[in-house]
Amino acid sequence: MKKQLLLFVLSLSPFCFFTQSLSYDNAVLSEASVNENDTVITIKWQSYLGASQYNLYRKLYGSTSWGAPIANLGPLDLFYEDSNIIANQLYEYRIMRVGSTSTAYGYLVSGINTQIAYNKGMMILIIDDYFLPDLQNEISELILDIEADGWFVQQQLVNRNNSVSQVKSLIQGIYNNDPVSTKGLFLLGHVPVPYSGDINPDGHPDHLGAWPADVYYADMNGTWNDVSVNDALASDPRQHNVPGDGKFDESVLPSDLELEVSRVDFYNLPAFSNTETMLMQNYLVKLHAFKTRQYIPRNIAVVEDNFLGMAEGFAGSAYASFSPNVGIDSIINGDYTSELLNTNYLWAYGTGGGWYSGASGIVSTNEFTLNNYQSTFSMLFGSYFGDWDSPDNLMRANIASGKTLSCSWSGRPYIYYHPLAMGEDLGSCIQKTQNNNSTYFSSTLNTFKRWIHISQLGDPSLRSTYISPPSNLVCSTNPNGTIQLIWTPSFETVIGYAIYRREPTINFWTLISPAIISGTTYNDNTMINGGAYIYMVRAIDTLRTASGKYYNQSLGAIGNANSTVQTPIVSINKYVHIYPNPTSDYATVLVPELLIGKKYKVLNFIGKEIVSGTVESTTQKINLRQYPQGIYLLYLEGLESSLKIIKN
Repeated sequence: MKKQLLLFVLSLSPFCFFTQSLSYDNAVLSEASVNENDTVITIKWQSYLGASQYNLYRKLYGSTSWGAPIANLGPLDLFYEDSNIIANQLYEYRIMRVGSTSTAYGYLVSGINTQIAYNKGMMILIIDDYFLPDLQNEISELILDIEADGWFVQQQLVNRNNSVSQVKSLIQGIYNNDPVSTKGLFLLGHVPVPYSGDINPDGHPDHLGAWPADVYYADMNGTWNDVSVNDALASDPRQHNVPGDGKFDESVLPSDLELEVSRVDFYNLPAFSNTETMLMQNYLVKLHAFKTRQYIPRNIAVVEDNFLGMAEGFAGSAYASFSPNVGIDSIINGDYTSELLNTNYLWAYGTGGGWYSGASGIVSTNEFTLNNYQSTFSMLFGSYFGDWDSPDNLMRANIASGKTLSCSWSGRPYIYYHPLAMGEDLGSCIQKTQNNNSTYFSSTLNTFKRWIHISQLGDPSLRSTYISPPSNLVCSTNPNGTIQLIWTPSFETVIGYAIYRREPTINFWTLISPAIISGTTYNDNTMINGGAYIYMVRAIDTLRTASGKYYNQSLGAIGNANSTVQTPIVSINKYVHIYPNPTSDYATVLVPELLIGKKYKVLNFIGKEIVSGTVESTTQKINLRQYPQGIYLLYLEGLESSLKIIKN
């Protein structure tokens, strides 16, 4: 696309065009690989002329403290081999580049043969009832796909004329019923939009006021007020914020968000000839196609930076996130429109002088209505359109068109998507960015952290890579009462299948065979008692990415069965007790003497064994101090079922 020079000024720093991009100054492009013996992770980064030193940090993924560097390297050192690792463990690395004029950072998550979670928790799905009954089939398919990826969906209908407080009350009620397991929040449609703050992160005085703030719905214990901000000077009345008007005062998050939140909303896009219902239907259809591998984009990324020479280096957010996902050499600096019209890309980023429905030299809402832009994950940056609730908004138009499934306003601040390369989901990335205080730095101008405008458009359960799923799962009862499973294989070559089972009333999948099943049949004879069961079969394959190596899984094929197995067992579960429960460190398990010498193991929420041993006395202690909050399952030889241990 022909570059246009749009004159517009930001109060924090002027947007103008120079001949040289400084976005590279604020990002360390990085990637990682695993050796053939699965013993070493090699972290690599791009050379930089002004570097004087590289400091490499490592922490367990999910922890918040980096600690001291694991290596201090010279300006010509461009890789580090880390052999002090444990297989099946996710690590997060930070590469800090020190230079005479600037300091920059790169981040990536890596591991060897790690596994994605198959128990992801509860996803609250708030559905705008405007789309029912017209899109009942598509919404049902959406729920099935989310649950087939390890979530459990709690859906709730709302009306777009409800108040924000009514919607928050519904979300809060669902969360309070199970605060440990409830992790996600998907806003589908024009769910009432919260507004908050007195901000203008794009720097324009006429855009100072309240901005859309879906983060309000994801904060379960913060205090949000509507008493102090009194500003009605913005050019758009949507930004006016005065006491008692239902718009909140907070410009910065009052507390960490408990939920990962994202929205899909096509309200008030008159530039499109399709109706709002048709736009939503199109989105849900292409979403399903991507998750089931009917559409497979190329694993490459394109960046167009029309803020050349800007000290903040907005496009650094693209380079920092894209390189761990597709690799340093798979990022193309090209023309946004011509590249995305001629081929498909997994990632795309464009930044230029903006207005509500366009970015100068990049793309406009009208162009999205006319063309099939082929990016799956998208990031855009420029003035005004980060306020995504505006009519004909550029970001919402982006996900309404072409192949695009997600869009964010990344540049103030940077949004960090590097965990997607190791099987994490879109919502967890935006949540980490929203809650970020000191874990991630974008540049020496590391501002806008925890501001309420940070948001995500798209399905929060999205992962970057899927496998073609198995299908047609048939569950039948054998003459002896056990269950036989038969399924149609994945269309792709995979290493095998994982089999999961749960009871209908329990929102927790159990992996019933530790071995990967190579065929397309399985006989389950592990039930203790008869009754109804739900099964899920997921294809598994090893995936090497630009960040590491992990076992990827498809969506699951799900079926129901009834077992008639009746094994006469004397129930001893009632004689086993755990205290304290919940616990903050040690849990003591009281067992009868006949269980001394029996084996036990504790599994975390994704089914990974974290503790195992032999019962040594009638008061067996289990140390959970080093593990995060959540629900853990204790399997004890001799018991009919597992026991829950809650860590707080």
